Parts: sequence; structure tokens; C-alpha cells
Amino acid sequence: MKRTAVSLLSWATLSGGFAGTGWAGAAPAERESIWSVSAYVGQVTYTRFNEIVRFDTDFRDSYVAALAAGRVVHEHGANARWEIEGQVAHHWGKQDHAEINAALLLRWTRFPWDDWVRTSIALGAGPSYALDVPAIEEERHDRASRRLFFMPFEITAGPPGEDRWEGFVRVHHRSGVFDVVSRASGSNFVALGLRRRF
Repeated sequence: MKRTAVSLLSWATLSGGFAGTGWAGAAPAERESIWSVSAYVGQVTYTRFNEIVRFDTDFRDSYVAALAAGRVVHEHGANARWEIEGQVAHHWGKQDHAEINAALLLRWTRFPWDDWVRTSIALGAGPSYALDVPAIEEERHDRASRRLFFMPFEITAGPPGEDRWEGFVRVHHRSGVFDVVSRASGSNFVALGLRRRF
């Protein structure tokens, strides 16, 4: 009896906690899209992150293509949500290697113009592992590491009222986080991508 009561209490707590997310606990037909698959292609820039967001870029002949899977894990009302993402990427051009990344992203989803273009902004952080020492990072900074921090930043745009498809611009950023993660410096790629939610 005691185990049954504990089980029921645990179930009620979890159900109540997830009810506020807007999708857990709802009937399948009422749930929002919580899974996603994304693909993007980008080009390296030798400018820093703060310069990129000001549209000041110095592109070079090296590229990345990535395939990612994601999931919404928690929602803050109608305005923001937490997502997780895992991805594999391949580099070619000045460097030729594969890369594995994961990130926890915070996404803001409410803007005044959503009735015309559905928009979101997301910033994430997580581990990044290159299967070979990145040649660009080694060439530019004389030190490089396979293990760095992955910090994606993206802006999305999609049809109003439709959360299945969206395009996005992303900065694919690897960083030593001011020597906290590594003394090695990272790299930046500016990318264009497409995402399908389901």
C-alpha cells in the first residue's frame, strides 16, 4: 500500500510538472512539435562572434555541413523553452575532419511580427569533440584542441501559425571559453539551415 501511494504521488508530481510545458500530458493531437531534425551548411569566418552579429565577416575557403536531432525538454509559458540537440558535422576545405557536438539551448519564441513571420532566437552551450585537430584553429592560434565548448547561436524564420518547417541562420561556434575549458582558441562558421519539427 505504501509503495502504491508513493508511486501515485510520484506520477501526480511528474504529471503536474510537465503539464505547464504545453505538450506533455496533452492528447497526441493537441501536442506541439517536440522533436526536430535539422541540416545546415556553413563557411568559416576569421572574425569574432561579436563582429559576426554586426554583419562584419571575413570568410575563408573552408566549410562545414551538419545534421542534428533535437527535442524540446521544457517550456516557459508561451514565450521561451529549453531544447537539447545532438549533431554530427563534417568539415572540408582548409580542414578535413568530422566533429560531434551537443548543446542545451534556450529559445525565445514570441515576437510582435509572428503573425507575418514566425521567428525565434536561440543560444546554446555544450561539449564539442573534433575527430582530428582542427587545422584552422591550429593555424590561426598556434594551439588547438579536439575538445572545446560548442556555443550555437541562431535566428529562425517560418510560416505564421505553422511550427513544422523553419529556416535559420546559425553561428557554429567552438570556443575555449576564455581558457576555462581549454587554452586553445576556437572557430566560427556562419551557416544556413532548414529544420523540420514533428
